[in-house]
Amino acid sequence: MSKSNSSATPSDVRNSGEIETGTPKGNRSIIRYGIFVIFGLFYAIVTILRPGFLSLGNFYDIFIETSIISFVSFGEAIVIAAGGLDLSVGNIAGAAAMLTCHLMSNLGFDLGTSLVAGVAIGGLIGFGNGLMVTRLHMNSLIATLGTMFVLVGFLYGLTGGVTVHIVPENFEYLGNGTIMSIPVPMYFMAFIFILAYLFMEKTSYGRNIRMIGGNIEACRLSGINIKNLTLMTFVLCGFLSTFSGILLAARQALGNVDLGERFLLEAFIAAMLGTVIFDGKNIITGTLLGAIFLISLLNGLTLLGAGPQWMYFAQGGLLLAAILANYYSKRLALKIPGQKK
Repeated sequence: MSKSNSSATPSDVRNSGEIETGTPKGNRSIIRYGIFVIFGLFYAIVTILRPGFLSLGNFYDIFIETSIISFVSFGEAIVIAAGGLDLSVGNIAGAAAMLTCHLMSNLGFDLGTSLVAGVAIGGLIGFGNGLMVTRLHMNSLIATLGTMFVLVGFLYGLTGGVTVHIVPENFEYLGNGTIMSIPVPMYFMAFIFILAYLFMEKTSYGRNIRMIGGNIEACRLSGINIKNLTLMTFVLCGFLSTFSGILLAARQALGNVDLGERFLLEAFIAAMLGTVIFDGKNIITGTLLGAIFLISLLNGLTLLGAGPQWMYFAQGGLLLAAILANYYSKRLALKIPGQKK
């Protein structure tokens, strides 16, 4: 027995190690790329049943809707990257949209001033969320839940619950206009995507934000200013969320108090999918893909004639699946020797 054991070569040991460590890596790849397989099968089924799903007109609709939810999804992804959550993103978007419409239509302010005020209130609310989390040491879930309900009261107090139907044509152009046959919201999306990508992937701030979400203790020992960076994520989230609300109001040519309610669930799903797709890296690119997947899923269900109950079922199931995939991917990462998280 001893002779047999001593005959093992270094290459055998390395191969054994590769087999052991290869299993978690392989499982993580299955989790990550399984998303593409699942959506690929869904696209194939919908295309067979509804050939119009792959038409240029339908893609046009999918990308317009994706552009609307992309901003709030990017913001949520940045907060999640730092280990937080923001439940107020939908209401921030709604508050920005309603304030913008109220200033233009009811108080007579010009478009530029109204837009600046709408965007500014989002950043201010995000700053308040960040202060509660970083200075008052409140749980981000609880802090932003409180903000969510405060904003509901603000919206009803601002307008009395009355929908603003009359908005200027130049405001409507932001949501429905085109430049070289490409919708204006898609230009905004491309611009914000590039900025958010460069910030998260090419700057020390973005890399440190991802480090906070991966290992906060290591960041603390490294001297990274966790409080200020976490505060920054909430400010950015609030700022970005306003674009989704304002562009949706412009596209609908009206503002109403529940305008942003849809964004919370959609932002969570897109951000969680983005985290899983690229394993916590390139989260902005992953979030954009997640948003495309989500909108195409809802679009396909609509073409199939699915009722609203199936829409909620699909979104809820997709969110749970993304959370579980993210959880097991992180667990598998801990089993890989030398893997840094």
